[in-house]
Amino acid sequence: MNSIKSLSSLAICFCIFMSACPLGSSKRKKIFKILYIKLVFQVQPCLWQLHSGVPVPALRELSVCMSLRRTISADWTGFEYKAPGNRETELGLGGKNGKLFVKLFGHEWQYENNLTVNGWHSVCLTWSGQAQRLRISINSTFLIEICLTTSQQLSKNGTLTLGVSHYVNANGEIQPETGTNLVGEIALFRMWAREWSLEELKNLNCTDGDLVSWDLKQWTYSCPPEPSINLHCGKYIMGFYFCISQSSSLDYAQFSS
Repeated sequence: MNSIKSLSSLAICFCIFMSACPLGSSKRKKIFKILYIKLVFQVQPCLWQLHSGVPVPALRELSVCMSLRRTISADWTGFEYKAPGNRETELGLGGKNGKLFVKLFGHEWQYENNLTVNGWHSVCLTWSGQAQRLRISINSTFLIEICLTTSQQLSKNGTLTLGVSHYVNANGEIQPETGTNLVGEIALFRMWAREWSLEELKNLNCTDGDLVSWDLKQWTYSCPPEPSINLHCGKYIMGFYFCISQSSSLDYAQFSS
């Protein structure tokens, strides 16, 4: 990535960042961590999985949000969560045959909206076992509500992968499944331990998850992340990391070219 070429550019960027998050604010560093990276998936599957040390409790409600961009028109996987020792998908998102699909407890629902190619999309799923409903929104617009007939809970400490479906081999190792892997990019994957409303989700565009966060410490991966300066998070642009104080320069340097 090219460095900032002039002091005037730096000053402008700094002023914008100050208005978004004043110096001394603890939120400043949090925004940096959330907004900084994206995952780039090529034709050859790349495995991004939740670190085994990150606990996921049994859940009766949750919300999941992610940003993704497809670069070819083909079947794809956004994310997949499976219970320990189970090949069935407990929660997942993807696309096939030109349709968007959502999976929950082995059931699958398909919709015509399959997310246009080469455009960034924000997709959120919310689920409540008590209310027996699953809701889907795309780009902060409500898509559908699914009425469920079960109030079962999401299994604790399952396996979670991004951009590819997976299985666990006899040695307990997570392996990618080919054929439906995403060719494109993913950013801002987060999970919360409650069902948010659509209005609440709109206010969480730049907020990290309380269960799973967009933090490299929570992930194990076979291909490195890349910096991103062209994504939007709410009304703020990811390029704000240019303006972070000197104490964060080491974090930036590891992605700089």
